[in-house]
Amino acid sequence: MQICYWCPFLSHIATIDAVKNSSIAIKKYSEDNDIKILNSIGEWNFFKNNEENITVKNLHFLNFYRILPKEGFFFSRFSFLVIFIINFFPLIRYVKKEKPDFLIIHLLTILPLLLSPILSKHTKIILRISGYPKMHFLRSFFWKFFSKFIYKITTPTILTKKLLLKKNICNKNKISLLRDPVISTAKINIKKNEKIFSLPTNEKFYLSIGRLTSQKNFKFLIESFSKNINKFKVKKLMIIGSGEKYKELQDLILKNNAANYIFLLGFKKNVYKFIKKSSGFISSSNYEDPGFALIEACFLRKKIITSLVKNGPLEMSQTSDMCYFFKKNNEEDFVNKIVLSENDELSAKRILNALKYSKEFSLFTHYKKIINLLT
Repeated sequence: MQICYWCPFLSHIATIDAVKNSSIAIKKYSEDNDIKILNSIGEWNFFKNNEENITVKNLHFLNFYRILPKEGFFFSRFSFLVIFIINFFPLIRYVKKEKPDFLIIHLLTILPLLLSPILSKHTKIILRISGYPKMHFLRSFFWKFFSKFIYKITTPTILTKKLLLKKNICNKNKISLLRDPVISTAKINIKKNEKIFSLPTNEKFYLSIGRLTSQKNFKFLIESFSKNINKFKVKKLMIIGSGEKYKELQDLILKNNAANYIFLLGFKKNVYKFIKKSSGFISSSNYEDPGFALIEACFLRKKIITSLVKNGPLEMSQTSDMCYFFKKNNEEDFVNKIVLSENDELSAKRILNALKYSKEFSLFTHYKKIINLLT
């Protein structure tokens, strides 16, 4: 069985790890499958020499990834337009020639969806929803129109599945819950023990992780944390991530006289060792679905303070008492939940509940579910 993944990207986000882990899981637990990741502009070149022997297939030989702009609303939209145009015919040619059994599409799905009347004659298309979809009229109409050419639609959370059913996007039998493959136990257990050679402080610290974008709502986190530092036992905050908001957030830290308390560490390839060393994980996001760093912090047995937003955190709150949830953009509630987490005698129970929840996102669990969808 040949399974192809379509996932063009400009910068490293959690969906990239989901595609890697999904392909690794299938290859690991069923070696007879032929797994390919389609390389649209050279963005997947970094994964060509992977240990799992997963094929990265160039759709053409042009490497635009190095030169295309990656930050900013208009520049990134221009880059995605370039990806759309230069892959239009190569994607058709590849599918018609190779006839893969399945084409699993993530990110920039507008191209394979638009081509689905042609592609679906040769392959079964699975629309893999990544993140919380904003179901505006145009997207709803587009998905409904092309749904007849789609074999399956998968969602990372139960609440996103319910949203699609409510919007009547397609026949309900086409929509399935498929948890993201976040947890690779062997990988995390190795990487969490790697040394951290430089930290801006030797004191205990909270950790937050994510792209420096509006979605992660770091502005609220920095302002609220800096105003209330004296109320917390742990007075340091590290933020891991890169993005277009870096300078704005650095200026905000300086404006709030918090340069000795809040630190932007930039992108880190291995976040597990930082999570392990932290005193707790904080998420201030406007939405998460499900939130990779949240799940990783659950698995690494950390206290979690998170905004109660759709869909990941909201689903977590409905599953069990596992995090310290605060109302989005509510500074008083945010502060109270940090203080509560630092003095909670029942924190061990919350941590155990979170650990149990994280196991739904293991590579093996993902493999069992996705193979069931494909067979």
